[in-house]
Amino acid sequence: MPYRIERRTADPATADFETVVRATLADTRGWRQGGFDIREDRAAEFTVVLAEPDDAQQMCRPMDVYSRYSCQNGPLVVINADRWRTATPEWTADLASYREMLVNHEFGHLLGRRHVPCGPAGTPAPVMCQQSTELRGALPNPWPLPAEIVAAAAHDRPLAPLPGE
Repeated sequence: MPYRIERRTADPATADFETVVRATLADTRGWRQGGFDIREDRAAEFTVVLAEPDDAQQMCRPMDVYSRYSCQNGPLVVINADRWRTATPEWTADLASYREMLVNHEFGHLLGRRHVPCGPAGTPAPVMCQQSTELRGALPNPWPLPAEIVAAAAHDRPLAPLPGE
């Protein structure tokens, strides 16, 4: 899974974006456990983009992210810069772990993973739960759970298609 990083904002509060994305995708607690060769490549089609809310909204179309949320759209993982700066009120852990969750969640979509429920209450939420909006008593969790790794590694759903596929 070659990827490249693009930051479409010069805001100093987002200066660590590239570093956090690289560290998160290289971390052994993440999707690499499923045998994925996740590596940065400046010529890659898959792109992790940090964009201001209106730009993120345009890049996510036809999905409506209300200029508030992030998305995966074809080969793009679009991270909303406002969420990068402040997380959401529903997230009850620290900002650093929110950023890791955001990268892992949206990159998980590139690996063919879809949204799953957050529960049960008191247990770590799956990373593919929409933790930005609906923890519903589950504990915030930035990393894929073992079952999510197994499902991704099995490739029971196709990987996100490249343009023209």
